[in-house]
Amino acid sequence: MIESLHNCPLCGETDSELAIQTVDYSTSQENFEVHKCFKCDHMFTNPRITENSVGPYYDNPNYISHTNEQKTLFGRTYQFLRGINLRRKLSYVDSVFSSKGLVLDYGCGTGQFLEALVSSGKESIGVEINKNARKAAEQFGKVFPSIDGVNDGIEVITMWHVLEHVYDVHALLLEFKKRMLKGGFLIVAVPNPESYDARHYHKYWAAWDVPIHVHHYTENSIKTLMSKHGFSLEKVIPMKMDSYYISLLSELYKSKDQKRRINHWFKGAYMGFVSNLRAQKSNTSSKIYVLKSN
Repeated sequence: MIESLHNCPLCGETDSELAIQTVDYSTSQENFEVHKCFKCDHMFTNPRITENSVGPYYDNPNYISHTNEQKTLFGRTYQFLRGINLRRKLSYVDSVFSSKGLVLDYGCGTGQFLEALVSSGKESIGVEINKNARKAAEQFGKVFPSIDGVNDGIEVITMWHVLEHVYDVHALLLEFKKRMLKGGFLIVAVPNPESYDARHYHKYWAAWDVPIHVHHYTENSIKTLMSKHGFSLEKVIPMKMDSYYISLLSELYKSKDQKRRINHWFKGAYMGFVSNLRAQKSNTSSKIYVLKSN
């Protein structure tokens, strides 16, 4: 089922403009629109698949974050880059964690980061909605199907490319606040629709990822959302590895050739490099926002 939004899902503003028309290149080949709020700069898929109907769009072999697929060159490359990112993500948690409470990895997928947290000696838990991914993650620690099962005492919450999937972000952030220690941290990674590769690839930019990405956060819209819920922005960290992965996938979509030929790899690697070069300090394909609970 489809639903249309008449207000910005972040600030409630009624005025927005069509930002881009794109396609679900990975699964259904259906057309979708992304709109941009005039007030807070938030971008959102509109109309969108309803939350109760979006499940089948995740249940396809191309949705690699719910698997540990390493059979193809693309899968092996993704897992290699994910391994590098895991070490960096762990260092970001280390920089704010004081061992006063738990670490919650919300949307933990198959549990790679949860495993890294536990291996580093941190008392950690996960939340994963997808049943198959959750089953894989449970070998590394306690994983809940929703935030409802999580108790108080959370010091750090991580969301690695998850917030853009959450329909009711206001309700979720309220639940986070209930469970977080005062002065705790929320670390959020999201795609950046203002990056150079987003502008270059336009409708083919893989990180639009409609319809499963219902939100497309700008830095301004992150600040707007988080300030509403008592979080202050402490730091913005670039995710340079994402530029290569997203550029490669975008090249595949642009070519309309699902065979991952070698020229796509070269073009994707080159555009990833150019995107990072143009990004300057932090305007990369994806950004990490480190936010403190006030």
